[in-house]
Amino acid sequence: MRISVDLQPEEGQALLVLARKTRRHPRQQAALLLRRALERHGLLQSEPPAQQQQAEGVRHA
Repeated sequence: MRISVDLQPEEGQALLVLARKTRRHPRQQAALLLRRALERHGLLQSEPPAQQQQAEGVRHA
């Protein structure tokens, strides 16, 4: 599913900073933040650790 979200300038900038810091594309970072919020609200179950790392884009050296 695709959605479009209008962000305030400071929200967009904060998303870009976090995405760069975690080496993710901003879309991936936004999706991860949304997923975590839905989990906190009890609307989604937490993913098992292996799937969570893959979803979060964890890179191994």
